[in-house]
Amino acid sequence: MSFVTEITSEAQFKTEILDTPGTLQVIEVFQSWCGPCKAVQSTFKRLYFDLNDRPLKFYSIAAERLPMMREYVGKCIPVFLFYKDGKQLEVVVGVQAPALNRLVMEFSAVKAAAGA
Repeated sequence: MSFVTEITSEAQFKTEILDTPGTLQVIEVFQSWCGPCKAVQSTFKRLYFDLNDRPLKFYSIAAERLPMMREYVGKCIPVFLFYKDGKQLEVVVGVQAPALNRLVMEFSAVKAAAGA
């Protein structure tokens, strides 16, 4: 998926996720032996193109490649992490397309300016 950026180092995680304000980052944590989940690709691709006016980015991380993701090593199902403004907002375990869709819509919504 070309709209998904793979994170391969903790320095990259810091730059792309923790130090990027105002953008919703959805991270799929997967196992190297099985790769990113193909079942969720169409959902994320649709969201990416349908919501192209929103600050939204998709990432993937192989759990065993980053020490900070060790808690997810050995899981047989993908884990999805939602970050915004350097803070983790939500964790979804497994491919739950309705929940993933709802959270992307909710967390990527641009709030109207006060008094507008």
